[in-house]
Amino acid sequence: DGIMFVVFFVVALAMGHLTSRLRRSEIVERQRQRRTAALYELAQQAAFATDLDTALGAAVNLIDSIFTAKAALFVRQKDHSLSPGPHAVSSFNLSEADKSIVAWVFSHRVPAGKFTGSFPDAEALHLPLQGRAAVMGVLSVRPPAGRPFDRTERDLLEAFAVLIGLVLEKNHIVEAFKRAEILEASEHLRQALLQSVSHELKTPLSAVQAGIDAITRQTDGDEKKQRTLREVQVAVRRLHRVINNLLDMTRIESGVIQPKLDWCDVEELIQAAIDLAGESINGHQITLDLDSRLPMIKIDQPLLEQCLCNLMLNSAANSPPGTKITIGARLSEGQLIISVVDEGKGIRHDDLLRIFDAFYRGGDAAPGGTGLGLAIVDGFVRAHGGSVRAVNRERGGAE
Repeated sequence: DGIMFVVFFVVALAMGHLTSRLRRSEIVERQRQRRTAALYELAQQAAFATDLDTALGAAVNLIDSIFTAKAALFVRQKDHSLSPGPHAVSSFNLSEADKSIVAWVFSHRVPAGKFTGSFPDAEALHLPLQGRAAVMGVLSVRPPAGRPFDRTERDLLEAFAVLIGLVLEKNHIVEAFKRAEILEASEHLRQALLQSVSHELKTPLSAVQAGIDAITRQTDGDEKKQRTLREVQVAVRRLHRVINNLLDMTRIESGVIQPKLDWCDVEELIQAAIDLAGESINGHQITLDLDSRLPMIKIDQPLLEQCLCNLMLNSAANSPPGTKITIGARLSEGQLIISVVDEGKGIRHDDLLRIFDAFYRGGDAAPGGTGLGLAIVDGFVRAHGGSVRAVNRERGGAE
């Protein structure tokens, strides 16, 4: 009897232990199934939601139903700062103290608040909505009165936070992609419009120029009419230069410029650029400072002629009449360096960093102009694999 009692007692202990382990395994499995079902439901509702607010509202409702807890969402704004108040789908409002903890969680990217080591006296548990690249907001969950979250519930809430963060990040990427498509379409339209308008303007402008030349020959002895016609010719040349600048800028931005390289003499290049600038620089003294050892260079001469012409026109526009414009050329470490130096007022410090941007005009620039001349210089030089920069000289003027 004693032996049977001991045997039955040992068997009962073993069966009780096995039953207890099976019970714990069942509980763990049910919790895992519950968590998987909750995550699946959230992912499904987020995937099929018609808009972001619907997806966020589904997440808050799931938290309310699964944890019997209230939830609030703070979402990152377009300027990458956190919204000052909870999203409209939130089910409770936070105190000012908890809002400051929300800001701390957003900046530090770690959980804080109730049941954590940081700000444990807070009203709610605050979890960062971590996306792949950045924190997209903060999830605040207020538990039922007198009941803490166990470890499994904490894990599930953190999984919810990650999933909501990914939903927000996906929406951010989709919005950015839509904006990029709109900008790309606008840019194509702008380039097409510029190119079309520029081409359409060149034909009547050529007719105007031919008419002015004919009238000039007919009024050879009338000085007053000749002076008026010269002013019209200057205006026509200026308009022609603006149209050419628009066309050149369109070519640069569309990336179709492929320099046609051929051997060229540097002095011949500079002289051709001076001829191209024409009467616009007649009021200045043009001097050359060329290295006597300059070799022949392989470039696209028309492109660099236009570059030097634009630089001389810019120097002439920003320096008093009668002053000197010096064009220099030298070799340095296997590179050809061409400089255009004037004796004007120089360039403002704020303009130096942006002076080669398209359509940018300095704060003290003379009236007229489109802000394209130096941008074209930069584009043509880069097409040759070179670079361009502007500096102020210690003795005055710009280089």
